[in-house]
Amino acid sequence: MSRCYDTIVIGTGIGGLTSGLALQRQGFSVLLLEAASDFGGLMNPFQRKKFHFDVGVHYLGQAGPGETLRRDLDSLGLEEVQFREIDPDCIDRYVFDGYECRLVKGIERWGDTLAADFPHEERNVRRFIALMQRVDRLVQAAGGGLTLRTLASTLAFTPDLVRLVRLSFRDLLLRYFEDPLLLCAFGGCGGDLGLPPGRMSALGAILLLNYYLGGAHYPIGGSGAIVNAFVKGLKRHGAELQRNQLVERVRRRADGTFEVFTEKGDCFHGRTVISNVDVTHTLDLLDGIVPSRRTRRKAPALRPSLSAFFVFLATDLDLPKLGITDANIWHYPHNDLESTYDELFAGQIPDPPAFFLTAATLKDPISGLAPPGTHLIELLTLAPAEPFKPWFGSPSMRRSEDYQAFKEPIAESLITAAEKYIPGLSQHLLHKESASPATVWHYVRSREAGIYGPEHSPDQYPPRRFLPSIGVPGFYLAGASVFGCGIALCSKSAFVAAGMTSRYLKKERPVAVAVPAAGYPSAAA
Repeated sequence: MSRCYDTIVIGTGIGGLTSGLALQRQGFSVLLLEAASDFGGLMNPFQRKKFHFDVGVHYLGQAGPGETLRRDLDSLGLEEVQFREIDPDCIDRYVFDGYECRLVKGIERWGDTLAADFPHEERNVRRFIALMQRVDRLVQAAGGGLTLRTLASTLAFTPDLVRLVRLSFRDLLLRYFEDPLLLCAFGGCGGDLGLPPGRMSALGAILLLNYYLGGAHYPIGGSGAIVNAFVKGLKRHGAELQRNQLVERVRRRADGTFEVFTEKGDCFHGRTVISNVDVTHTLDLLDGIVPSRRTRRKAPALRPSLSAFFVFLATDLDLPKLGITDANIWHYPHNDLESTYDELFAGQIPDPPAFFLTAATLKDPISGLAPPGTHLIELLTLAPAEPFKPWFGSPSMRRSEDYQAFKEPIAESLITAAEKYIPGLSQHLLHKESASPATVWHYVRSREAGIYGPEHSPDQYPPRRFLPSIGVPGFYLAGASVFGCGIALCSKSAFVAAGMTSRYLKKERPVAVAVPAAGYPSAAA
């Protein structure tokens, strides 16, 4: 343990990569430790022969010229990351029993679409769209997002928005609409947070909708292009990255610095630490370090988000000829979104499942993600962790035959369900592979293998979520446990954590550090 790094970053999801690069570009020495064999967390792609699959990146907001994500990447020297815009006339298809709603670019345009679909509810649709626009203006006034401080101060002067912090999305929708299909139209976005409207934060749902209504993009080259750009940028600035380094504990020395011990028996020395892993797992790593009372009180009651089951397919079918576009499809087997999730929260796998369908080769047709004449398809369904826990901790790609036998019927049921949109899919597969919550746990180590961090319910959404600081000087959090899930919020938490770390390291000569805002960036930013 000869070298003392300025910062040790635990975990290389988007929060870890962003905070590490932000600090390295300021001249601090940074070590990033990754438990898995590859960097990137859920952004980590994989390759099978000539097929390049993404896992957790399906579409991104605010990636256009001058928009928040674009500015953030440029500020990190990552101009080489480029994006292709998804068709603004159909970003998402929310498909229900007898009704389909298409999410388009533009809050007012989407309002026009819903008003045309529900003429008897037009007045209420206009009222709700006006509410969404007020929230969007609030976000703009906060400079592209919501910090805990700006949220509290703004809501204090905007009483009609206070209820958005306290209400579930369903409760809010029922104050506006009578037609149950409108609850479906607005609640179809819940898959992006892993919750039905009845358990989803009203504020979080509106911020999420506004985020994608501002337009959606896909990275050219897939998520791997983002990860590779970060890794190259980190190495270019002198950062050290180590994979296969599972952190087991963190201890504070008498001089205030930290020791980080890994499963391999290595010990690393750092002046500060940023943890990009799940907050409950982070607290389990602390050896003799006592976080704030607020953190200790909240952690045991934390409800994690659901996990997911994935199916990755390659096919020789002509998807555009079959009506598949670059839009994502959210398929719901019936129109009661609350009951759609009942089995999931009971620890069971629904049959038939709700699922998400996306084709990366239609979002990025120029990068050679698959050979000419073939396409990639990803199917995803939310899943509880419980049925897969017997295989948590077993090595990925080398699990037992009983695991494969357990997975196979789930994968087949998803493929069969997807044939509603892609007839004959099961007969035209060039590659088939599935991944379960056990795989998620292997790569992310989140509580209950949750893919969205802590559940985005009213009592666990800002300002009631975790803070980047846990009350331990020099130790900070980034990632989905802070402001929320997804690249937008995880990267914002990383900038905040990096700013706090920088100020701590420079406290003998404090400098002003701009703190980016939490909350999905404005659709109009």
